Amino acid sequence: MNQNAAEPVAAAETLAEVPAHVLRGLPEEVRLFPSAVDKTRIGVWATKPILKGKKFGPFVGDKKKRSQVKNNVYMWEVYYPNLGWMCIDATDPEKGNWLRYVNWACSGGEQNLFPLEINRAIYYKTLKPIAPGEELLVWYNGEDNPEIAAAIEEERASARSKRSSPKSRKATVSAWRPGVLRQQPRTSPGSVGMSRPQLQPRSRDPSSKSSCFACSLTAPEVTWNQ
Repeated sequence: MNQNAAEPVAAAETLAEVPAHVLRGLPEEVRLFPSAVDKTRIGVWATKPILKGKKFGPFVGDKKKRSQVKNNVYMWEVYYPNLGWMCIDATDPEKGNWLRYVNWACSGGEQNLFPLEINRAIYYKTLKPIAPGEELLVWYNGEDNPEIAAAIEEERASARSKRSSPKSRKATVSAWRPGVLRQQPRTSPGSVGMSRPQLQPRSRDPSSKSSCFACSLTAPEVTWNQ
């Protein structure tokens, strides 16, 4: 879908606008620089090698109903038993963390991160090793990708193992009160798995190739600190 010519063009983000708390929260392996996949956005770039299987998160933002969200670029949707589907919205940089600046790849083949929902929170996990000078890019392609399916099942197995440990069972029994326990509905698609992103923005829509910037994964001209 092409953008309407009458729609206002979004102002490009600048590093000067990044809140101080976001910069303080950056892992040592990454830094923020202009994105290569979206010229209006800041992106997250590796400055040190990042191993496959590294997990980052959780994604931070305001919890809102879908009707309250005005910008669907910086958000995920998560199911809460008592609230239903709620949006974790990081449109306001002051309300988000550095994961807000991770951009979407133009295709699943270019992604190096994938999203996981764990305990009602969104995390990003590395799908492959990421070298210094590469931009961190996420893609939502569900469990049809064998590697992602295997990684999600690994997380589920880990969660089951923790819940079945003697320490966990003891804590569960001591915390139980009559009338409190209730059957919780499944999240999407499991208690640890993929959450559905709400209202995919045009720049993230895999069917909208015309709205995707040319995907050059070449790092911007910066000096990587050793």
